[in-house]
Amino acid sequence: MNRRLLAAVALVFFVGLSGCTAIFGANIDDPEALSADAEYDYDTDYDASLVLNRDNYTAVYNVSRKTVGDEGEIELYTTDALAVERPLELRGLQFRYPNGTVLRYTSDGDVVRTDTGETVDTLEVDSTRQRSIVELPAEEGQLAFTTPRNGKQLTVETPVNGSYGVALPPNTDASIPLLSQVRPENDDRREVGDRVVLTWENLDTSVLVLRWYLNRDIWLFGGLAAIGTIIGLVGGVYYYLQIQRAKERREAEGIDIDYDDDGDGPPPGMR
Repeated sequence: MNRRLLAAVALVFFVGLSGCTAIFGANIDDPEALSADAEYDYDTDYDASLVLNRDNYTAVYNVSRKTVGDEGEIELYTTDALAVERPLELRGLQFRYPNGTVLRYTSDGDVVRTDTGETVDTLEVDSTRQRSIVELPAEEGQLAFTTPRNGKQLTVETPVNGSYGVALPPNTDASIPLLSQVRPENDDRREVGDRVVLTWENLDTSVLVLRWYLNRDIWLFGGLAAIGTIIGLVGGVYYYLQIQRAKERREAEGIDIDYDDDGDGPPPGMR
């Protein structure tokens, strides 16, 4: 019995150390990650502006439209393949006041004003088992961060409502249903340089799902479709010729010859 108890305690201890639970207190995100260099376009007309890159995406959210988190806080999270919530990994975390003042992290974990270098006691990040909780400096302003991603799809647990603009990775698109998915359906799209920007006038769902394709995938898909069509045509012609040859062979052997029955007896050769 004592061994079982000790084993259970050891298991809880190691799980706690691994950061998988918040039993031993908050799991604060890495200050070096939070202070990573990042540039954000704060001059956006959207309540949420996302820019998708090769291995990450940047987000700029209007915190006055937030939907998750207690007063003075915003909760950021994602879900895995089993729909289990986990904290969103935050890098290059910043906050911009309406007057243009920006707060950001330093590598030693302090938060400073970029205009004066003054240290402030806000914008703290607290990670639980399921969510990253950011203490907001004000009820109005923009929260910006970078978070890792991979593959050709993205599921965003939307922390704010309102207008959304999502810039897909360079040289990609999401306009062909068989190769992509956008849920809910976007209201408009436009091309900016080598990117396609999808927009929503008023997104009020809790989840945004995006799946896209590389522009060169269209040529690959078209080539495969053309090859499949050619194979189908060749197979159809071959099948038709085989049927015709079988008919000719049956006729040559007299299998398909019809005899007129005049009712006077059996056909010639059978009398």
